[in-house]
Amino acid sequence: MVTEPDGTFITARQFPQMVRFTPSPLHDGLHLTAPDGSSALVRFTDFTPQDAPTEVWGNHFTARVAPTAINQWLSGFFSRDVQLRWVGPQLTRRVKRHNAVPLGFADGYPYLLTNEASLRDLQQRCPAGVQMEQFRPNLVVSGVAAWEEDSWKVLRIGDVIFDVVKPCSRCIFTTVSPEKGQKHPSGEPLATLQAFRTAQDNGDVDFGQNLIARNSGVVRVGDEVEILATAPAKAYGATTVDDSVTPDKHPTRV
Repeated sequence: MVTEPDGTFITARQFPQMVRFTPSPLHDGLHLTAPDGSSALVRFTDFTPQDAPTEVWGNHFTARVAPTAINQWLSGFFSRDVQLRWVGPQLTRRVKRHNAVPLGFADGYPYLLTNEASLRDLQQRCPAGVQMEQFRPNLVVSGVAAWEEDSWKVLRIGDVIFDVVKPCSRCIFTTVSPEKGQKHPSGEPLATLQAFRTAQDNGDVDFGQNLIARNSGVVRVGDEVEILATAPAKAYGATTVDDSVTPDKHPTRV
């Protein structure tokens, strides 16, 4: 995670050029490729052995800071001093509702599920081009109707059972082009989402579902998704939401 020198996290909401960095995880570290093609390699053993105060959304914990050379290289792309941090060998982050569960640097939830059909519906409505990468999911499903994921509460993919905690409320980050690292001048696709995906109960603009895994296990591309429990979907804007939606009989694949 990239932070201010005091440990406060920074994101592409503030620095959209961050999306043009390419991280490549290694078994013993991280390889980073910058927008200009230069790269840097940092091993876990290179990070300072001391734990440093770190913060994500007001949640305070500790992490370890990368070597000075790595931080200076990164800072050159931000025109300010920044640091690269690693969670360390022991996860120290906790949140109130799940105090027994150690967490990493997750912005909100560890898993975000999206639906290809929902993206296609958005693409048909939006005057600008929209890519799935703009929503940054780590689980993408196909084979079901658009927005059917709104009614899912518990599902199984491969060896893992997931609880669907809440819809993912979207922000200005969705307007950042993954290729250019710039925000869309008309605020798309967020502007279009606001027109039909604004939740009537709390005003959030939702796309995708936030998940928490009940267990560890293996999930593979092509795995079928089994819907174990559903609930009435939220009402959104001008869109008519069918609360009677049930899982499609055809296999859903991730």
